[in-house]
Amino acid sequence: MAPVYNVLRIYRETIKPGRGNAHDALENAWAGAIAAAKTPTPMLAITSMTGPPENWYMTAYPTWADVEKADKASAANPTLTAINKKFTAQETEFLSDGRGMVLTYREDLSYGGPHDLAASRYFSVTRVSVRPGHNAEYEANRKMTKVAHESVKAADKYSMWQAASGAPAGTYFIFVARKSLADLDQDATIHGPAYMTALGDSTARNRMAANTAAAVISSQTDQFAFAPQQSVPPAEWVAADPGYWKHEAAPKKTP
Repeated sequence: MAPVYNVLRIYRETIKPGRGNAHDALENAWAGAIAAAKTPTPMLAITSMTGPPENWYMTAYPTWADVEKADKASAANPTLTAINKKFTAQETEFLSDGRGMVLTYREDLSYGGPHDLAASRYFSVTRVSVRPGHNAEYEANRKMTKVAHESVKAADKYSMWQAASGAPAGTYFIFVARKSLADLDQDATIHGPAYMTALGDSTARNRMAANTAAAVISSQTDQFAFAPQQSVPPAEWVAADPGYWKHEAAPKKTP
């Protein structure tokens, strides 16, 4: 049985204007070196298509104890330590900002089960900032949304995560994995009349609108593309689609 991931660690890098290609080349080499060293902890890299020029490096764990275990194993691995030291020293010229955050999974607010990440190529990521003391109203809306999805057996899936550290309290993230950008064309159909009816009558919808007005400071959805050459994919992803996930061999140096 596959492990249940409840803790998501993300390192967000904001890239300086005009430095994207050079930064990508460095990250490709970095991830390739880590993969060749056979690190036991997989990592998914994604790059922004909208919003700020950001790269996110995402690692999921079943528990916080697994986070600590992985960190101790990395620190005790001299090869991995040397690799990270080498590439970290080169990275600063490409970045205007870098920050880490940890999210915890909200199964009660998620719908559709785990994403098939091995076959996916994009994420739609919605970041929601909730006013202090108003989490209950926001979560009530998300529960109503989940019930409506279940009622019509909606074809989309989404996972909800809540910031535990590294982001303001009351920050939520909604991830939707997509196999193609063409999936976005189906959103209006998926959330059409039947879905709107499942959300409830005018009284229920007015309550949702009031909850949103009271609770939500801001909400922004951005599109991200998977970056397989900057990722350290698990073996089963590589086996499922080696043409996409397998790292390209490093070019040989000219003598």
